[in-house]
Amino acid sequence: MFAVDTTFVVDQRHTQADLRYLFHLLGIMGLDELSDDTAVPGLSREKAYQSLAPLPPLETQKRIAAFLDEKTARIDALIAKKQALLERLAEKRQAIITRAVTKGLNAAAPMKDSGIDWLGQIPAHWEVIKIKFATSHVVDCLHTTPTYDGDLIYPAIRTADVDRGVLLLDQARLVSQEVYDERIQRLKPVEGDVLYSREGERFGMAALVPPNIPLCLGQRMMMFRVVERFSPAYVMWTLNSDFIYQQVVVEAGGSTSPHVNIGDVINFPILNPPLREQCEIAEFIEEQRIYIEKMSEKVAASIAKLTEYRAALITAAVTGQIEGLR
Repeated sequence: MFAVDTTFVVDQRHTQADLRYLFHLLGIMGLDELSDDTAVPGLSREKAYQSLAPLPPLETQKRIAAFLDEKTARIDALIAKKQALLERLAEKRQAIITRAVTKGLNAAAPMKDSGIDWLGQIPAHWEVIKIKFATSHVVDCLHTTPTYDGDLIYPAIRTADVDRGVLLLDQARLVSQEVYDERIQRLKPVEGDVLYSREGERFGMAALVPPNIPLCLGQRMMMFRVVERFSPAYVMWTLNSDFIYQQVVVEAGGSTSPHVNIGDVINFPILNPPLREQCEIAEFIEEQRIYIEKMSEKVAASIAKLTEYRAALITAAVTGQIEGLR
């Protein structure tokens, strides 16, 4: 084994083992846990050299490798199908959101031209307005990183804590009373406010502030407070739609570190159905989100079981626990 930059290579000329056997074996040896305790973690060559591995006769290795090639290929194909299903479910969720907030729930409703080329037809009784007319307040986060020390009480919401329509409070980092007070000076988040990630890898996602949870904005976040004639949930789902996301992407300009400015976001066009219809749309999307999330969880659990079975099968094969491969 030798290193090429950050990659370790096993050269056939310098080993008496079958490379396919080693390929399967090395994948379950947990070498990723043998990291040097350095600022830039990486596999320790010395620790890797000291690791013990089962090495049967060469012909047995080849037999095991052939067996595992066939079995793992079947498992990998199943995993790939299930991963593709997860992607289709995510695409279906986005399609449901986007269609509901741009076309409504009544397929028989009269339509009219929206005046926006890439949007096309909208229900005839809907209006096109700018986001700023649906909100009373739009605030940006402080452009500083919160400190996470002292008596930690309040969630400081980061972009990593926001998924489309869901606030991931269980993973949010907490801040002290002092930091919380500092970060709510512009506007204290209250139930129904819309949190929006405007920068980074997870930009363009929105979720609502839940009831009875005092929180503040972390970095790269902004917040909307919706006026009374709008449903906060409807505005939140509109921000999560491809209708808005494509506008955000254009403004981000294909940057490797995408971000969007408040001045741009508040001038994006959104659609304004009657309030009752907004509430019906938001309720429908939430029902569909929950249904798709449950399906996705089942598929993800199945992938996890297949991955676990794959590792167990390899372990059993390379340690002589399968009859006929010894």
